[in-house]
Amino acid sequence: MKLLQDGYQAQMRGQLEDAARAYRKLLQKAPDAVDAIHLLAMVRGKQGRYEDSIRLYRDALRRRPDDAKLWYNLGLICNAADLSHEAGNAYAEAVARDPATPECLGLWFAARRRLCDWSDHARLTAALEAGADPAHAPASPFDTLMLDDPDLQLAVARRRMARSTPERVDAITERAPGRLRIGYLSADFREHPVTHLLVRLLERHDRSRFEVVALSVGIDDGSTYRARVRQAADRFIDCAGDDLDALARRIRDAGIDILVDLMGHTGGNRVDLYSRRLAPVQVSYLGYPGTTGAAGMDYVIADAATLPLSDAATFSEQVVHLPDTYQPCDPDLVLPPTPDRAACGLPEEGVVFCAFNSPQKIDPAMFDVWMGLLRQVPGSVLWLLAAPAAEANVRREAQARDVSPERLVFAPRAGVAEHLARVPLADLFLDTFPYTAHTTANDMLRMGVPVVTLRGRTFASRVAASLVTLMGCPELVTQDAEAYVALALDLARDPARRAALRARLADARATSPLFRLDRYSAHLEAAYEEMVDRWQRGLPPAAFSVPPVA
Repeated sequence: MKLLQDGYQAQMRGQLEDAARAYRKLLQKAPDAVDAIHLLAMVRGKQGRYEDSIRLYRDALRRRPDDAKLWYNLGLICNAADLSHEAGNAYAEAVARDPATPECLGLWFAARRRLCDWSDHARLTAALEAGADPAHAPASPFDTLMLDDPDLQLAVARRRMARSTPERVDAITERAPGRLRIGYLSADFREHPVTHLLVRLLERHDRSRFEVVALSVGIDDGSTYRARVRQAADRFIDCAGDDLDALARRIRDAGIDILVDLMGHTGGNRVDLYSRRLAPVQVSYLGYPGTTGAAGMDYVIADAATLPLSDAATFSEQVVHLPDTYQPCDPDLVLPPTPDRAACGLPEEGVVFCAFNSPQKIDPAMFDVWMGLLRQVPGSVLWLLAAPAAEANVRREAQARDVSPERLVFAPRAGVAEHLARVPLADLFLDTFPYTAHTTANDMLRMGVPVVTLRGRTFASRVAASLVTLMGCPELVTQDAEAYVALALDLARDPARRAALRARLADARATSPLFRLDRYSAHLEAAYEEMVDRWQRGLPPAAFSVPPVA
């Protein structure tokens, strides 16, 4: 028992190898001690030794097969190891043994979505829709973004945050003199869509007024984007190994004035921090298109198209509108030449429909629509991003809808510049719904590809519509599935109309506010200053709109 206690205490202090050593000693004496096996599996998972962790969880489950917590934790490690099929099966086993296992239904749903495995789709969707009801197992907030229901998203987020125990902290009553210190907190300072959008903004912040602090709680992938964030920040603080207490101390010690959360309820998040009031102003921005439900989150940055003030009641945060778009963009990317179709595995003739959103955004109802378009447009193909674990399922689903699997073309993953260079080979981008294209819509519009999108009721379902409208093509925004199909079909059959749209997008590329980063940064910085000014005047957070600069 003492070895178990010693190991657990070391584990809580973050001394993972010391913890593992204690658990191994105990297991030498008592090989069937399931609690020790379980804790050692958790330690190996935290160390990134996923194979060892999975083996240990399976060993524990042979001894205690009806333990829902073991199945749940096995699912988490399989998910971290990018084994979505195994993760989904583990979550299903956990739910079978304890339907109230927190967020397990949502994780099961997410694991299946990443594989485009829709075999449990109706059941899991119904469970998510009931997830705000305390009589049902809670959903995870991120997974509700796949449903076009803003009230559900708020209820589930608040229910999740109710499990976050507030820490007693001293109130922040004044700030140190000098520039405003903006702390950007993220697990995604790496090759990631959020960093692709953000990094040029970090480089161009007005250093006469702002100090930029990057607080990284994610991995160092050694990428150029990671290096750019390091170089762009006045201070780069690697907090990847910190628990919440240590991270909270780091943020407090850094003297942050505005703590900007770039994650919300996405992977690796630290959303439980915000109940501790670590900065005078705390802001949700860019990385999560929904409400956090966190009482300590003061503001969410949006625009009038993604989050109208009429919908502000569906967010726990106060809404701040930037004049054009909430989304920053790097206008200065240098791209290689566009390859030819053959080099990308595309046919020389025929319409290329493109759907480069991640597999988890693909809803089976929208896939039905896409397959219907392929059936009605002879010689067309659907160009998707490569997702090796999902491709067999996608091909099977196409076959079940009377579409030859050969009409699906999968684009291998590529660096940002190489990826953008091939995008113009697409004739038309077909958006997902209700979680629409965000960074991907930006990519398509930058490269002149018309985006057919469907506007819904949530932030996540309105981003593409906002961007398309900002680029001067509001007619590409539809309000229901029938209009979406009619528009896509008309454009597929009318190359002259597609060419005219591409020409308009090319012209807008030079003039649209979407690609005017100096204008955007002026708006965002004005928002930051207004937030701090309100705090300094003793005023509570309140919704406001930033006036446009000339």
